[in-house]
Amino acid sequence: MRALVYVEPRKAEFQEWPDPVIHPGEGIVRIHAAGVCGSDLHIWLGHSPALPPPRVLGHELTGVLERVDGETGGLIPGDHVTVFPHAGCGECRHCAAGHDALCPRKRTILRNFGGGFAEYVRMPLKNLYRLSKDTDFVEGTIIEPLACALHAIGKCREEKVPIAILGAGPVGLLILQVARQLDFPKIAVAEVRAQRLAQARDHGADLAVNPQDPESLEKLTRFFGDEGCFVVFDAAGVSSTRQFAIRLARPQGLVVPIGMGEEISAIDFAEIISRETRIEGSIAYTRREFESAIRWITEGRVSLKGWVSDAPLAEGQAIFNDLVSANSSRIKAVLKV
Repeated sequence: MRALVYVEPRKAEFQEWPDPVIHPGEGIVRIHAAGVCGSDLHIWLGHSPALPPPRVLGHELTGVLERVDGETGGLIPGDHVTVFPHAGCGECRHCAAGHDALCPRKRTILRNFGGGFAEYVRMPLKNLYRLSKDTDFVEGTIIEPLACALHAIGKCREEKVPIAILGAGPVGLLILQVARQLDFPKIAVAEVRAQRLAQARDHGADLAVNPQDPESLEKLTRFFGDEGCFVVFDAAGVSSTRQFAIRLARPQGLVVPIGMGEEISAIDFAEIISRETRIEGSIAYTRREFESAIRWITEGRVSLKGWVSDAPLAEGQAIFNDLVSANSSRIKAVLKV
């Protein structure tokens, strides 16, 4: 088969790659579209020593089930499917809660099954979810990041409170749309790129500010008023946004780090301690949240207008270069196979 192969830092080649070999309990999916996640770019840049080249990246997938080996749970060849990319052990407390990503013995699409920037991928049948044939393959790739957004919003414990979102990339914009649909009362977005700020306004932000503006924190403080900002979602994940989030959250407020632009940051713990700030990370999603994301996409509850674009898989190297450029106009790229 043909695949986009990560061969060395900052280099991916469209080349021949071994076909996946099906195992009992698995299915082979003919991939039609695969979204480019920030984590794919992180690996491609050479920042993930645990995932060295050569390998195929990509985990936000849609396609058609071609072959099966074992009990299918009702799936049949020809079904349109999306891929749940974490395969837990099925026995630990995390798997019992449907949160396979936290399973200490989990297998993942990138480490164990081959990656999605290719013509085919193999996955356990329990990790394949049927899609309506009315769902566009490109739209279906948004299910995975939308599930991340639903999981993050779940940190609010079903309370509709004033929130701020730092970073208007794909996950930030999805958190914004989820919060808007769920009637959160005040939603502010902070983002340094003008185009992304415009997208935040278009998709429902009550206030959109550039955090590099010296008055941005004052504007946000006035916007939230005496109650303050209950929850800050950091969808960028760099030192400056992590520190900004801690300053912005009200005393006893919650900071939810999601983005991993940097793995290590210096944090002002005096501020965390003195204001009793809570910090709760958010990784991936549960199976229930993934199923909810499928319903949201099927029902057309998320707008992709203005921030999702697609390109052929063979152009993956150029797309990666563009996405990491400071001047890129792209927000979310989907590679069509």
